[in-house]
Amino acid sequence: MGQDNVKETLDGVDEEQLSMIVTALQETASRYEKMGMVMVAIKMRITAEKVSNIKKAREAAQAAQILGRLMKKEKTTCCEQVG
Repeated sequence: MGQDNVKETLDGVDEEQLSMIVTALQETASRYEKMGMVMVAIKMRITAEKVSNIKKAREAAQAAQILGRLMKKEKTTCCEQVG
């Protein structure tokens, strides 16, 4: 998932909220499964997995962005020391 896709997906929902959504979907799926509503539970688990993947992709994009900034800053610092 590219960085552009990450920004567009569930825009306005932060990572903590994404975690809460995943947890709620998994807990609800378990309740539905106990009530015999297996297909609904499966759909909820699939949705929870998709939301979890979105969260992971966002975190990876943020980490790459931070790492990129740190690497850029480190290169500038190294060049300044040499010059």
